[in-house]
Amino acid sequence: MTEISVPKLNTNDSEYVLVDWLAEDGAELAPGDPVALIETSKAIEELLSEEGGTLSRLLPAGATCRPGQPIARVGEAGRAAAEEAGRASGGPVVTGPARALMDAHGIDEARVAGLGLTLVRSGDIESLLGAAGTEPLPAVQRGVAATVTRSWQTVPAAFTAIQVDVTGTLAAAARLTRELRTLVGLPELLIEAVAGLHGEFPLFFAELDGLNVRHSGAPHVGLTIDLGKGLYVPVIRDAARLGLREISRTAMRHRMTALRGAFADADLAGSNILVALNTDADAVIAIPIVFPGHACAISLCAPRPELYLDEEGAVAQRSVVTLGLAYDHRLVNGREALQFLQALRGNLEGKGAA
Repeated sequence: MTEISVPKLNTNDSEYVLVDWLAEDGAELAPGDPVALIETSKAIEELLSEEGGTLSRLLPAGATCRPGQPIARVGEAGRAAAEEAGRASGGPVVTGPARALMDAHGIDEARVAGLGLTLVRSGDIESLLGAAGTEPLPAVQRGVAATVTRSWQTVPAAFTAIQVDVTGTLAAAARLTRELRTLVGLPELLIEAVAGLHGEFPLFFAELDGLNVRHSGAPHVGLTIDLGKGLYVPVIRDAARLGLREISRTAMRHRMTALRGAFADADLAGSNILVALNTDADAVIAIPIVFPGHACAISLCAPRPELYLDEEGAVAQRSVVTLGLAYDHRLVNGREALQFLQALRGNLEGKGAA
């Protein structure tokens, strides 16, 4: 019998979240088979089995685990032994993850016994839940759920928003799309602007370690993408050095990967600031989640028309967006948050004036 233990995935974390199991209890594994998804403060990592054999899971999905902690065992006769134990006891053997699901959803022993199984795994309990009109979250959404839960539990976030006139900015984006031969929109211009503030506002890209601040060497911007395959946050690394053309091309590559739902762990790891897009025309304001390990997250809503009086007193129309900032109040105060947003607004509106 070989134990599958959690490796040290992130030097800044003392514990992780077991987001989802990729193999069922009792499954026959080959060396190198994926077993579980483990979430750190930076990314979701896939854990592989080093040995072949029958899987016996020790923790339920959603459990907290520590580096070095066993989460499963792999052995040649794990399932057979469990089934034999079930026959000897006159009732089914319920695995630990299955038992946790039973407890969480109030499923009693009689319903489980009614399945007629000698070994009850978590998948069997999930089938019962499905029959009752519920279903487990998809793996990607479990990752989102785990991150959001940790954020609300650990980050005392505040929020500020301002309005930005993007009439000229949109025209500049269309011109830059033609000049650079790559798609340039408000998200790409915002990413460039955010990255350009790394030197002036270092705390917005920093990480809090106890009562110490760990500064970052470069802006690595996470970008939310949801194209119907789940919410992903791939990273545009060292964005200040890329230039607008490469920022655009990197964002487009990430969008194409999101369509396939085929991100590698490396694509999703290492961000130190977040740009959250809320592009539906009905979204007027949105409060993003500050990821654990981040200092802040910027939200961008879709442009909307607004009537105003021009300098001559005539009614005119312009395009405006809401630019929001959620921030860890332990690192950033409201005054600095507003200054950061004002700097972003100046950059975006300046593009239109150029």
